[in-house]
Amino acid sequence: MGEFKSVIYSQEKTEGRGIQIMSMFFLIPVISLLYASIESQSLGSLFGALGFLVVVLLMFFIGKFQKNKYNKLGSTPLTLIPSFCTIGSECSGSIEISREQFNKVKTLSLTSWKYTRVSSDYRFEKVWEDSLPVTLKSINNKTFLEFNFIIPVGHKPTYKSIFSKKKHHWEVRFEFVESMESITRTWKIPVKI
Repeated sequence: MGEFKSVIYSQEKTEGRGIQIMSMFFLIPVISLLYASIESQSLGSLFGALGFLVVVLLMFFIGKFQKNKYNKLGSTPLTLIPSFCTIGSECSGSIEISREQFNKVKTLSLTSWKYTRVSSDYRFEKVWEDSLPVTLKSINNKTFLEFNFIIPVGHKPTYKSIFSKKKHHWEVRFEFVESMESITRTWKIPVKI
């Protein structure tokens, strides 16, 4: 087994920015609708356009809130050694926190998720979960959360075909509260047989 490593960024990195970009995408047709309703002097379409505008602005500010929430902790790259996990073999990881003496996270959760049908709806369902203790190391005004784990034999590897309904993925996650606000980080990790 080679000591190749991979750097994985948290799922929350693009969440707020994505919502803001989507709101900007919807802003153009809403402004066009607003302009057309003013030109036609239709009160009903004006109220409809203003309603859409409020929704788009709300989306923008929700994205801004999520982005600011992400920036409180900043980028938190996870370094995985080896670059992917093999079922039954030990894997180690390290999460970089850009704060000195950061000690708010004592454990991580390792979770297996599968895409499943519930009634007429498809969603991810938790298959298995384990708690991973972390070792804290401070180096150059940064804290590293280091951990080791083994994915037990008998579990499924990552499978994410676009059109398949048999998707499966693994994630590492932590959550803590700071200034009365819950801060979460989630990383999808590659798992192979």
